[in-house]
Amino acid sequence: MGPSLDVLDIPKIEITNNLGTRTFGGDPFWVGEMGRAYIRGVHQGSNGKLAVAAKHFPGYGGSDRLPEEEVSTVRKSLDELKSFDLAPFLTVTGNALTTEETTDALLTSHIRYQGLQGNIRATTRPVSLDPQALALLLELPGLSTWRDNAGILVSDDLGNMAIRRFYDLITPSYDARRVALNAFLAGNDLLYMADFSSTNDPDPYTAAVHTLAYFAQKYREDAAFAQRVDESVKRILTLKFRLYPSFSLTSILPEVGQPNGLGQSSSVTFGVARKAATLLSPSQAELDTTIPDPPNQNDRIVFISDLRTHNNAPPAQHILSWERNLCKKPYCGYTVHKLVGW
Repeated sequence: MGPSLDVLDIPKIEITNNLGTRTFGGDPFWVGEMGRAYIRGVHQGSNGKLAVAAKHFPGYGGSDRLPEEEVSTVRKSLDELKSFDLAPFLTVTGNALTTEETTDALLTSHIRYQGLQGNIRATTRPVSLDPQALALLLELPGLSTWRDNAGILVSDDLGNMAIRRFYDLITPSYDARRVALNAFLAGNDLLYMADFSSTNDPDPYTAAVHTLAYFAQKYREDAAFAQRVDESVKRILTLKFRLYPSFSLTSILPEVGQPNGLGQSSSVTFGVARKAATLLSPSQAELDTTIPDPPNQNDRIVFISDLRTHNNAPPAQHILSWERNLCKKPYCGYTVHKLVGW
């Protein structure tokens, strides 16, 4: 379930749980480029055995509130979405340069879009539940090609607070089966059901069993619904066959001794950490002259982060914390002080 290809339109630092570092930034081109590289890396690193679901289609970087708590709205026309929010998704679907850079799936958002269909006063339902809005988006060049090539749509969490509050405005009780059916008929092939239960269900497991039975009965009685199910099943099986052309249990189960090696690749960890550091100043040419020797036992390095606000205790307070870590490596046996929230 990643990467997040949302373009952060206007950063809202003051809002807790803001998209923040879950996005690659506010430039559609670079979000697309980094998303492309991310997807290529996942496919290459897994030897083609891992599927990627880019999110949150068609993008909620410009939403007006936290999507986890309440269905939010993005006020943009289709043309504005194409040039901004949708651009990274097009980069990893129909405009992808290689199959390795092509996302296997898109996770659809619970976002309403005002002005999507031309009328600035008209607002869609949450796009993950709106068949007309989702079909309009998937008709765009690039996305339509990707969809025809067995691109999969995955719904966002159908049991989250935003969806529950949305249905509270429509019906006095939350009917999990009806929500799942609406999400499926909107175009989603896979339904993400976390904390998913009806008002009268004792637990999510019971709700899942009831939903499956409801779908099975509708499949037997409704030919149009059965055809729609078959289309989704075909897309899912196509993806599975692409991941595992000759499927067998031995090809997917790890070797018995493999877990014993977890956490033992210190050289790999150090290599990743070293490549993750970016030298800003001095330049590489001046480094040996400016800092001729590595830090020793008595040297201290201070890392200063940006401001973080603590909202749990009135009035809001800035947090200052120190963290001392002793590096165990023989080449960096010095104490590191971490300064947070200065």
